[in-house]
Amino acid sequence: MHALAQDIRYALRQLRKNLGFTAMAALTLALGIGAATAVFSLVDAVLLRPLPFAQPERIVALDTLEARGGAVAPSEVSYPDFFDWRDQAKSFDSLASYQNGAVTFASKGGPVRRLSTMIVSADFFRVLGITPTLGRSFTRPEEQLGAHAVILSDSLWRNTFSANPNILGQPVRLNEETFYVIGVLPRGFAFPGATDTDVWVSPAVMMSGKNAPGKQRGWNQLTVLGRLAPGVSIEQARAEMQSIQKAIAKQYPDSDKDETAVQVTPELENVVGDVARPLHILFASVCFLLLIACANVAGLMLARTNARRAELAIRAALGASRIEIIRQLLIESLSLALLGGAIGIAIASAALKAAPHFLPANLPRVENLSLDLRVLTFALAASCLTSLLFGAAPAWRMSHLDPALALRDNTRGSSASRGQQRLHSILVIGEMALGLILLVGAGLLIRSFAKILDVDPGFNPKNVLTFRLAMPDNRFDGASTLQLKQQLQARLAAVPGIQQVTYGFPMPLAAGNMSITFTIEGHPVAPGDEPAARASTVAPNFFETMQIPLKRGRFFGAQEEQPNSPPVVLVNQAFANRYFPGEDALHKRMKPGLSNLDNPPVAEIIGIVENVHRLSLIEQPEPEYYVPQSQATVSGTPFALRVTGNPESYLDTIRQVVAQQDASLPVYNARTYTELLARNSAQQRFQAILLGAFAGIALLLSAIGLYAVLSYTVTQRTLELGLRMALGAQRGSILRMVLERGLILAGIGLAVGIVASALLTRFLATLLFGTKPLDVATFVGVALLLLITSTLSCLAPAYRASRLDPNETLRQQ
Repeated sequence: MHALAQDIRYALRQLRKNLGFTAMAALTLALGIGAATAVFSLVDAVLLRPLPFAQPERIVALDTLEARGGAVAPSEVSYPDFFDWRDQAKSFDSLASYQNGAVTFASKGGPVRRLSTMIVSADFFRVLGITPTLGRSFTRPEEQLGAHAVILSDSLWRNTFSANPNILGQPVRLNEETFYVIGVLPRGFAFPGATDTDVWVSPAVMMSGKNAPGKQRGWNQLTVLGRLAPGVSIEQARAEMQSIQKAIAKQYPDSDKDETAVQVTPELENVVGDVARPLHILFASVCFLLLIACANVAGLMLARTNARRAELAIRAALGASRIEIIRQLLIESLSLALLGGAIGIAIASAALKAAPHFLPANLPRVENLSLDLRVLTFALAASCLTSLLFGAAPAWRMSHLDPALALRDNTRGSSASRGQQRLHSILVIGEMALGLILLVGAGLLIRSFAKILDVDPGFNPKNVLTFRLAMPDNRFDGASTLQLKQQLQARLAAVPGIQQVTYGFPMPLAAGNMSITFTIEGHPVAPGDEPAARASTVAPNFFETMQIPLKRGRFFGAQEEQPNSPPVVLVNQAFANRYFPGEDALHKRMKPGLSNLDNPPVAEIIGIVENVHRLSLIEQPEPEYYVPQSQATVSGTPFALRVTGNPESYLDTIRQVVAQQDASLPVYNARTYTELLARNSAQQRFQAILLGAFAGIALLLSAIGLYAVLSYTVTQRTLELGLRMALGAQRGSILRMVLERGLILAGIGLAVGIVASALLTRFLATLLFGTKPLDVATFVGVALLLLITSTLSCLAPAYRASRLDPNETLRQQ
């Protein structure tokens, strides 16, 4: 222990003695360790941490697999199907359903506001292993019509009801109906994807009315969770559910004919979705960056230990063993790595504080992002590992030093051994290759992101604001809903600066999507085989307000504002191309499934409009048909306003106008289309920026590494260069010689990097849009950038070598 403590003190003295070297090496390591720690924190929060529930590995998500148009895709579940699953399945300890929603809430003496809601079945909290801190969970009888039970979140209970311990049994007004509190959930409980939920209600709210969603087997809007029974595997549960669903599809062919399979996946995998691959790629990229930092510091350590050959030779001559020399140098490396790690943790902390400003809004589980013990342990492990990566080679070389030879050669003109020069060269080549891989990856993502920004969404998003109204279904029927929208549309249109006002559902690139069946006149199909397409219900002036181009025919007009107007539809170009190939879709007749009537009438196609990107800028436009709101009224329909100037400046005015119309209707989800477009491409922007930052740091470190190697080479070969010049070598030849050495190393690194990139970029294929993994322009551009940077790195050492004074050099040597 005494010897170890002595080595530690000596290592710290060495670092203090060489502050320039220490600062350069520590900052280089800090960049790598800090970036790796920040990205690991993100990966840990999103992918690695178990769900915050009891035995989370037993919780699974269930979806039906629906076959339509030759493809099979996961689909949500209807209430009747879910109830059948729950009654028949034996593989689960419990099954539960949920869906997100919203309600209006009126507190005593306070304004009406909107609350975020989850509609959950009786066993929802049992599946999660959660017990209310006050009261109880829902029971199965409370799933039926007439039950008005509600469970509160802890934050709502504390902030709105002042943590009243006697809240159980108390009435609350939701959607202008009276509900009774039966429970309060634990503090800190948050369900993934719905962390801001205020209240939980039972499916009873979905059971009222003749066409209640909860009674329709074709109304697939539920997500289903299950807790596996003890000893049951996912494969066994999947096999049982396949059998159950096949029987349901056979019994109810009109609604379930195409839903003959069930997908069972771990809930964590379901929550994470498609972000796992991008995060894995980002973590691999930051590991490459850390390797570049290690190679850079290893080069510095080799140069420094070579300069200390005499000191180490004396220690060896005085009896120090190879193990003792290796231990001493590794302790110095570890001290340096821990210093870099400490600075890196500070960098990671700053990055995590700034993370909410640039992380995509739809990234799941980011609420777990923190610099906790798990992340700090990773940072410590990364620091220790890097100390071995950059310290092992110098320590091993110095432990094999011949003391007599080292003391004899310790002059200003001595050169490093060929082995050490080869090791320097390998490090530089490795840095260049890894740097090129990162640059190619960043270049591909940046080109892909630029392509996304160039996508025409099919409408004009400039100066458009959209918002929604919380309209209780139990208060507004179809006629009163349409009347309120039309009146509010007229009021808003009268506001100075508001050019046009419209409404429709769903709005492009906003939340919501409907896929509804239809039939085409003259093309009969068997029940259950009807084609489906995206469907929208819109105000007559929707297309003019959103500036969606008309291809043929006409838009909806004033006559379509009346509920008894002749049935008409508009279709997009993709719809016309798919369902009327080689024909003119205009004036053809179809029977849309989207209608106020149980048996919709046949409608005429009066117009064909441009394709609109409904869900994403990167999706291929799909067939879509539009129905006037007067013929298919939806409550809570979003409004859209085209205005003069900044759309956000109209928000207060909009709220005042709505309050004048009906003070009980809260305005929510008010966003500009500029914001919606930014959100839509936020994940691609995040990936491009982060990988671009890593690539930029890698380029800088690679350039510094090449510069350091050439500078060290020039220093070591000063005597040789002086002799060459004394014997007649021209300054230009010396300049070329040093440049050639640097560019040869860079060229080899480029060649290795291009081959490696060609193999690795295929992992980026799923993240790219409009860009191929082997994009020639990107590869050529990156290679030129790295070559130019390498040339600039070589110029200073080469110029310094060419300016040596041979007489002065020989005199000093």
